[in-house]
Amino acid sequence: MTGEIFDGFRVVGFDLETTGFDVRKERIVEYALIGSDVDGSDINLQSLVYPEKRIPFEASNVHGIKDQDVRASGNFSEHIGEISKIINDSIIVGHNIIKFDWKMLEMECFRAGVETPKPRAIIDTLVIARKLKIPGRHKLGILCNKYGIDLSNAHRADADAGATLILLWKIMKENPRFFRGSIDDLQDSLAGARRENILGPGLEDLEPVPQSRGLLRVNNTDIIVAFGKYKGRSLDEIKRNDPRYLNWLLSPSSPIEKIVCERYKNLFQN
Repeated sequence: MTGEIFDGFRVVGFDLETTGFDVRKERIVEYALIGSDVDGSDINLQSLVYPEKRIPFEASNVHGIKDQDVRASGNFSEHIGEISKIINDSIIVGHNIIKFDWKMLEMECFRAGVETPKPRAIIDTLVIARKLKIPGRHKLGILCNKYGIDLSNAHRADADAGATLILLWKIMKENPRFFRGSIDDLQDSLAGARRENILGPGLEDLEPVPQSRGLLRVNNTDIIVAFGKYKGRSLDEIKRNDPRYLNWLLSPSSPIEKIVCERYKNLFQN
């Protein structure tokens, strides 16, 4: 890495591949921690993980990991010891790590009955891209293409973790003033950026839900409404705060396609 802000710290890119996006019920199938130790030596910890459930076809279609690939890989509890050794007191870098990867890791630790590792700091390159208002969409692949970073093996944990670390380095070179000060100053600035986006991520960064005419968008664990008075809010949030509106949203009178309404009714309606 460049710049004094990370001097004296272990810095690693972190990424997970999983059986799906719902952190409450999905499981890790691959992890990677790629970076450098305090003394400059390389860190490269990566492994497949047996998720103790079937890997859905849709997930395999994204990352290419199938049931037969993970059968002999050991469950999460067999890996967390090595993961924790690296993460504890390190600076962890990930893309959308705050909303997804870290939450998934926390849930897996809870299931395994172990303490979640304690990093020195968590740096989310998605939050940084939004904070700096980098032009264009902020998906990892698009940002890597913009900065000339090879991501030919996208959606494998080691490729994404390594690319995210390089992306941070490129952004730091382009915006040195933003990275002056201490790691605590940077974390405070990024925490402020997350509060500014409390209604959810920019809709330009989200994938549209198929057959919804772009009226709903997906962001990992959240389905985001892209129109009306609750634009930018998730279905979960609407369910908590205005269930009558959610009932209308998933009803035949809604502008959302009927097939999409039926898909989400059982998940979001009581």
